[in-house]
Amino acid sequence: MQFGVIIFSMTAAMAFAAGVLWSLKKAGAARRKKIHPPSGLLVGSVVYVIVYSLNRLAFPALPEATVLADLALLSGILIFPELKKKLRRPWLKHIDKHHHLRVEAQAMERMLKIDPLNAFCYERLSKIYEKLGDPDRALATADEAVKLDPSVGNRARVEELGRHAGGHKGVRG
Repeated sequence: MQFGVIIFSMTAAMAFAAGVLWSLKKAGAARRKKIHPPSGLLVGSVVYVIVYSLNRLAFPALPEATVLADLALLSGILIFPELKKKLRRPWLKHIDKHHHLRVEAQAMERMLKIDPLNAFCYERLSKIYEKLGDPDRALATADEAVKLDPSVGNRARVEELGRHAGGHKGVRG
């Protein structure tokens, strides 16, 4: 019986140490980080010693409960990274992928209230509206940029947006 307890305790402790290291490696890979070998050795050793000691104490008194507890905890360690991903996914569906563009557009609009003669803000706001899928507002702000700065680039942008918006030629002058 003593030899069987030692073998079971060693096997369970090795499985736990491997499971914990695998879980840490998987979590680190998600953040593009590696586990350094000394850290992995330390974590694996600590887990091994704890699990081995607990199994040596518990297995002779409650062998079935010890085996079930070990299997349940080990499966929990191995399933945790996948479960964590699945629980996080529904929240990702509600994230607006154009949120940063909307925030930048609001900032540019506030800047234009402060300085309505800023051609750069109109140019940038036109590009933002185009990315957001609002060609009419993009064209209107590009027209304002041409009024303030009739450069070749701004005129070309108005003509390009006009072709996409249905023939609008933009501001002349």
